[in-house]
Amino acid sequence: MSRDAERTIYSVGEITRHIKNHLENTFTGIWIAGELSNLKRPASGHRYFTLKDDQAQISAVMFQSEARRVRFRPEDGMAVLVWGHITVYEPRGNYQIRVKRIEPRGKGELQLAFEQLKAKLEKEGLFAESLKKPLPLLPQRVGIVTSPSGDAVRDVCRILHRRYPNLEVLVYPAKVQGSMAAAEIAQGVRVLNRLGGFDVLIVTRGGGSLEDLSPFNEESVARAIATSAIPIVSAVGHEADFTIADFVADRRAATPSAAAEIVVERKEDFQRHVTVLKGRLDKAILAGRDRLEAKVQKVAAHQAFMAVRHGVERRSQQVDEADYRIRGLVERRLATLAKRLDETTRRLEAQRMDHKLGQARATLQALSGRLDAAELKTREGAHRTLGRLGAKLDALSPLGVLGRGYSLTWTAQGKLLRRAADAAVGDAVRVDLDKGSLHCRVEDKDDERTT
Repeated sequence: MSRDAERTIYSVGEITRHIKNHLENTFTGIWIAGELSNLKRPASGHRYFTLKDDQAQISAVMFQSEARRVRFRPEDGMAVLVWGHITVYEPRGNYQIRVKRIEPRGKGELQLAFEQLKAKLEKEGLFAESLKKPLPLLPQRVGIVTSPSGDAVRDVCRILHRRYPNLEVLVYPAKVQGSMAAAEIAQGVRVLNRLGGFDVLIVTRGGGSLEDLSPFNEESVARAIATSAIPIVSAVGHEADFTIADFVADRRAATPSAAAEIVVERKEDFQRHVTVLKGRLDKAILAGRDRLEAKVQKVAAHQAFMAVRHGVERRSQQVDEADYRIRGLVERRLATLAKRLDETTRRLEAQRMDHKLGQARATLQALSGRLDAAELKTREGAHRTLGRLGAKLDALSPLGVLGRGYSLTWTAQGKLLRRAADAAVGDAVRVDLDKGSLHCRVEDKDDERTT
């Protein structure tokens, strides 16, 4: 009789199946505590890792259908609790745990997910103050992303319309709790941006637990807020509640009611703000005027301008003297005519020649008209003369030629140089240009200009 006939012999596959059946039927729905290591994330979406402690280790797999529901990001070295079933991978004869659920130890899953996402977005710069858009001073149209049946939307609308009855408000209905909430909130922000015409958006909901507020801690909501072209105020929960949406938004409000108060100021606050701005504007105008006056005075004190000014003043004085002479001539002429009129009147009265008196009056009127015309002609001539003098002054102004590339050269004593012979080699001179001056010394000279 063969010795093998007395033995129970299993093939590798058979014994593996026996072990597999025993383990998988015995260890179902168990919790295991350990530390994550060798975590792998292939493109399939599955997660492979080792769960270990100071005494042993066990392989683990978490398939994509379960892995996508994990809110936090598992990392090597993290202490966790896993729940699942023991299975055997027959091709290698390895036993492993198929993980259905994983939780961080020490911190809750939602809190850890919040901290991980906050750190990630902060590293990307999404919380930077330089990205915060300013809120409009007096918005005309406000969009609200929230649940249309919640207390938050009623509080916000009540305050907005009390402060600004003509304000246009549009509510985009979105779930603010549950598995679909984050997608609807992010979609609401994007839709209102596409519609356009809004001055500011409010993303809000009332208070609740960390689980209730979790949609506002989702990455999709954070990125929708960060890419919004419209300024966004985040008002989620109560004053002590902080969400990722608060950090990304352009402004955080402690409560929904506070968001409405931030978006639309009270009339008294607005008037006070306008008064402050008016005061700043008045100060800026006065300061600007003072700067211009100082600049004009500095320019007017320049020697070139002083020479032109003195010339203009002399011509003005000559015009005044001519005007006085004209007035004297006119007054003397009028006095002579008045005297003649008096004499003529006395003769007419003596002779009672009424018809001659009428002729004399006509003559006087004609003479008066001629006198007025002569006076007007004389004044016009004087004004034309003054205009010509002014034009000549403008033509002779050193500023005009300076602008065309010429310059003025002065001796150290302030005398204007017109000839090379008036300066000696080694003399210090100042050359005024259109913009600024040059301080020079005569190195050589030619008394006669060469072409």
